[in-house]
Amino acid sequence: MIWPIALVALILSGGIGYRFHRSWRLEHRKTPPGEEEGGKETHVYVPPSSIIWILLIWLIIFALQFGLPEGLIRFASLLGQGLLVLSVYYLFLLVSMPFFRKHFSARVCATLWLVPAFLMPSLHLFLPAIPFPRLSILVPRSTLSVIFMIWGIGFVLVGGYYLLSNLLFSKRVRRKARPESDEDVLALYEKERTELEYQDAVPLLRADVPAPFSMGWIPQRRCLVLPDRAYTPEELSMIFRHELHHLQRSDLDTKVFLCLCRAFGWFNPLVWIATKKAAEDLELSCDEIVTENMDAPSCRAYAALLLDNAAPSQGCTTCLSAAASTLRYRLKGVVERRRRAKGTWLLMACVFGCTLCVGLVSINDARGNYASLLKERGNIQFVSDSKYSLGQKWDIPALQAIINNLELEHVASARRDTWTNGRSIAFLLPDCRADLTEEALVISHYSVPSYFVDCYLLKSPLDWAALEECLIQE
Repeated sequence: MIWPIALVALILSGGIGYRFHRSWRLEHRKTPPGEEEGGKETHVYVPPSSIIWILLIWLIIFALQFGLPEGLIRFASLLGQGLLVLSVYYLFLLVSMPFFRKHFSARVCATLWLVPAFLMPSLHLFLPAIPFPRLSILVPRSTLSVIFMIWGIGFVLVGGYYLLSNLLFSKRVRRKARPESDEDVLALYEKERTELEYQDAVPLLRADVPAPFSMGWIPQRRCLVLPDRAYTPEELSMIFRHELHHLQRSDLDTKVFLCLCRAFGWFNPLVWIATKKAAEDLELSCDEIVTENMDAPSCRAYAALLLDNAAPSQGCTTCLSAAASTLRYRLKGVVERRRRAKGTWLLMACVFGCTLCVGLVSINDARGNYASLLKERGNIQFVSDSKYSLGQKWDIPALQAIINNLELEHVASARRDTWTNGRSIAFLLPDCRADLTEEALVISHYSVPSYFVDCYLLKSPLDWAALEECLIQE
């Protein structure tokens, strides 16, 4: 049944579309009178790096619910499904982004890369609404454990590299940096900060660096760093506007999310290419808003500033300019300006489509018939309800014989109860309840409090006529 997940998708896409529209109004100072929200950050939804804490919470929930060994298996399956969805979505964006960049704002293009991060905080809303998978990938439990161990080693190495390199770079810059002392530069910085209505106190530093950038994942540690060189007031104004927009949008947090994506998908070249393109779109979106009201000479001056400060980005920072490999996209966007659609509906459509795709693919860790997979559950004790009535009597041994031969695959990740409007039959086992539908057998534990259910996909067709013959006619 698709309508529960469609309803969740509609709510999510509408909410994120509204948030994107709100951030657009704030940045373009188009908030209606009486609704001023000065000083607010203009990120679209939750900070993308919050996915780190969400995954940690899920790991703890799995460990508490199933025990540590079983919880790790379930968590590995969840990660596998998430990486598969991430890869497919990023492939779609890589193919579509050249078209999107031509016709839609750079702001929405940059936001599209963050849709997976937007969906993760709402995963708990999806679980009861997720339909049964349409495609299952069988990975034996022993193999899944080995894959998870190999993936974990790669994740620690890649994630540790990014964490360590960012900490060392930040420490090196802060050790040699000094607070800006030029009163005129500080006054211009405060002027730009006031005009953007960005009220967070972000220190302005000078250091021996090749290009201006902002750094600091933790808000209290954020700063804007200028190279030890002279800039004209016009150049400083452009630099401050560009970097302050990055700060206002929480793009430093987004950079952390992109590094996390690389660590999660370290084995997948597609993820590395996509995160590189996403970082480019972050810069393009800031170029777009900085040059929005500039005349042609000012745009050329901004392009010259980018060229003059070309340097590769280091650590989880936002850099005014970039290396030559990505700079041409930005220069073309600055010089060849064209009117593009804002793209709210495009963002909403992508969120809606991605939400509908949640749960379509599952990773299964065991296959066999009911008798082999669930023999420890014991035999059927009572048929609790069905499409018939509670008063019906059943030939339980005959029903048990039919169910014992059902071919099943166990969904490794955890699920909640799933709505279904098809035919079903429910029966009680010694320590749980089983709901049999045309697509799956769902086991609900009632001996101990349980947040999740066990789902077994049917790999052989269900003979409803044979089941009905087990009814005792009176």
